[in-house]
Parts: sequence; structure tokens; C-alpha cells
Amino acid sequence: MTFLTVVVAILGFVGYAMLVLAPVLLALAVSEGRQHRWVRQHPVSPCAALRPDARLPRRFAVYGETAPGPAGLVVAPLSGVEAVWFRTTVYTVDSAGDPPLTSTNVLWEQSAGDLFGVADGTGTAVVSARLLQAAVDDPRLSVWAQTRLPVAHDGPTPVRTVVGEKTTSPRRHGRWLQDLIDRGLVPADAARRVDRVWVVEQVVPPGLPLHVIGRPAILDGGVAALTLPRTGRYLAVSREPTETERKLVGDRAYGMGCALWAAVVGVASLAVVWAVSFAMSR
Repeated sequence: MTFLTVVVAILGFVGYAMLVLAPVLLALAVSEGRQHRWVRQHPVSPCAALRPDARLPRRFAVYGETAPGPAGLVVAPLSGVEAVWFRTTVYTVDSAGDPPLTSTNVLWEQSAGDLFGVADGTGTAVVSARLLQAAVDDPRLSVWAQTRLPVAHDGPTPVRTVVGEKTTSPRRHGRWLQDLIDRGLVPADAARRVDRVWVVEQVVPPGLPLHVIGRPAILDGGVAALTLPRTGRYLAVSREPTETERKLVGDRAYGMGCALWAAVVGVASLAVVWAVSFAMSR
């Protein structure tokens, strides 16, 4: 095999790979464009407009700062952090079988602050913490819920992980796991016969920016709140709406550019391969 043959083979592989990649990049760019149009179709409304007696659309958007909900400020039990919402979970992770199948088991869980608020100058809108599920460590989420991502999901989230401890040895417990065992909340043998034990505490502090687009619903007690839609798009990002729109537009332009370059490189590579092959066959 000559050097020229190797070069032609590499160029051919690159050409076909680029031509396969180009429509994928184009599809991603089109998706970013659709998300941008969707965000623009749901302009931000005053938080005070989310009320039970209002005629509400299928999707409702608010922007403001995280604030306490009906339960007021809550205190995370491990870290002692004051927040508008928290969830503390202790769960095991174990693998068995060939190929290995991973299973999780929740040993102890505590949460508070669902519902919390988003406040602007007009008032406070009530928001369900389920809208934050893409940023929350929850072993009970289904595969569908774990893979269901909100619009602009790579943006900042108001969820903060204040405790994230992994214990892999049944003889040397992590600090937080041992504390929970001493308090009688978790069995003393929690780390035996499992791969690891996780202690996770996540909070949403007050005063963080939050842009939410969710499904308005009237909950028990006549409270109007933004909830997670069963299907379709939603948004929960700790960023100004205009910044989210700019990012989606930029991602669309970048994806279009990458798709164009991939197509050009693919066509050029295959053209070179065809020219060299034609010359060698003469």
C-alpha cells in the first residue's frame, strides 16, 4: 500500500464522515432556532398576573428573584443553609448481573419549600419545584424524566448542591452518613453489600434570578402556580430572558456555520479522492 493510497483512504473517510455529520449539525441548529422562537412566543408577564381569577394561557412566563413560598424560608437539615427550597436524600447505588444493571434505593429523604416563589416588583408568583427536576439529584426519577431537558438546559440553574458525599467503604463512613446513622435516620449497615452510598443536599437560595416558563394550574387551596407540563417544552434557568434569547440565537448561528463547514470539507475531500482516483486509473 503506497503513501498516496493511504492519504486517499483517509480523505475518503473524512469526506464521508463530514457529509454524515453535516445534517446532524444542521438539525441541532434548527432545534436551537425553534427553541428561540418558542421563548419569544412566551414573553415575561408580571408575577402578580399569575392569580386564580385570571384567564391563563397554556404556558406562562415570569422572571424575578427566588423568594419564599407559602411555607416561608426553610432550613436544610445537614448544612443549615436557609433557602426557599431544599431536598436532602440518602440513597444506595448497586450493580449486579452481566451486563451489570444499576439499582438505587432511597434510605432517607426530606424536603421542604415546594412550592416556592419568584418575585418581581409587582408581587410573587408561586412555582413548583418540579420545574427544577433537570438540575436535581433524584434517584426516583424515571428514565424519561431524567432525559427530559428544559429549553436552554445548559444555562445556569438556581439549584445549589451544598452536600454531595459518596461513601464506598462499609468501615469508613463519610461525615454526613455517620451523622445520619448516629441520629438513627439511616441504618448502621447502610454501606454494606452496595457499591456506594450518596448523601446529597440541594437548595435554592433566596434572591437568585429565575426565568420560568411552565404550565399554570390551580392547585389545592385555590393557589395559582407554575407547574411542570406533562409533555412539551418548559424553561427554568437562572438568567435574564434576553440573555437566553441571545444564547439560543448564537447557538443556532454557530451550528449553521459548523454544518456548512462540515459539508464543504466533506465535498472537497471526496472531490480530491475522485480526482486522484481518476488520475491513477488513466
